Amino acid sequence: MQKGMIRDLLFNFLIFFVFIFFILFIEKQYTFAINSVKDNNILSSCSNPNNCVLESWNVSNANESFTELIEIIKNTPRMKIISFQDDYLHALATSRVMKYVDDIEIKKYEKENILNVKSQSRTGF
Repeated sequence: MQKGMIRDLLFNFLIFFVFIFFILFIEKQYTFAINSVKDNNILSSCSNPNNCVLESWNVSNANESFTELIEIIKNTPRMKIISFQDDYLHALATSRVMKYVDDIEIKKYEKENILNVKSQSRTGF
């Protein structure tokens, strides 16, 4: 084989592995999610206040507010619901330009009419 053919073969091989790397690893960051609800049924606190916000919202009706938030998230571009239970929702929001991924978690406390909402960016500030 000639040097040019070997170089072209190695280049194509490298492109193939870069393509496989992106498919296997980079694309997974948009679907990989960590449920931060602790054993005592509350959202975990923010470990870094530079990229995380955790708020408690007092609402008049927790069920209606939770349902409205679900509809808003479903109809918002670049948001994907990862996990959904009766009183918990975990979604991923991807920024339009830089493609940063944020985890959005909502925990409903029906009896107290409280929604805990947590938003945490994975990269960037």
